Amino acid sequence: MATKSLTGKHNYAEFSAETIKARVQKMLAFRDQVDVEKEHVKFSYENRKTGALVPSVSLIPVADCRNCRVCSRGCYDVRNVCLWATVQKNRAINSAIYHRAPEKYWDEIRQRVKSLRFFRYHIGADIQNSLYLHQIVTIAQETPTCEFLVFTKMYHLVNEFLADYPVHEFPKNLHVILSGWKGDTNQNPHNLPVSSPVWKDGQQSCMVTNDVIWCPGDCSACAETNGGCWGLKKGQTVLFEAH
Repeated sequence: MATKSLTGKHNYAEFSAETIKARVQKMLAFRDQVDVEKEHVKFSYENRKTGALVPSVSLIPVADCRNCRVCSRGCYDVRNVCLWATVQKNRAINSAIYHRAPEKYWDEIRQRVKSLRFFRYHIGADIQNSLYLHQIVTIAQETPTCEFLVFTKMYHLVNEFLADYPVHEFPKNLHVILSGWKGDTNQNPHNLPVSSPVWKDGQQSCMVTNDVIWCPGDCSACAETNGGCWGLKKGQTVLFEAH
């Protein structure tokens, strides 16, 4: 359970289904126009959530999520990040490249992370399927000098992968955190680290464990010190105020 006194600085809100659909459809319309032979994967630098040290790659939120029924109307990414035309177009480009030229998508990520210390998948969107997860794992194995972070609601893909994996573990430099939500069910048989928002009324994911830390709000600072999500271990939970 959450024990920290909440600050009251929540800025969580839910949009109507129509508003969410309109924003996502705008990005999908951009995607239809992308020439994947001419474009390249767009990486985000100095995102206000991740900081200067943690570049990231994202797709189109909601459209490129496979388990967002409960959270789509309150999606932080749709509400706060995908307001800007440049962001919308970059997400559309990435989504187009992934769906129409997946080898290019992974090759460009593979080349980019070779010179990085830290990398995060998906400010927006999620793991797409088992092949997508396999690529994330493979790139982490190929690039031991880079630490990778991914939050996911694709619990079944992670659980199926670990059930079949020879040592039932992800590479040590790949930090996979199950992203919980209020009203969810416990789908964490492998006791993976969990993240959860905490709402004003105290609601949180049912996967929250007794070993809790609170997000300090600076992804780059935590990466530098192996703290926060970057150092989260099995059986631990990171909490943050719903926003």
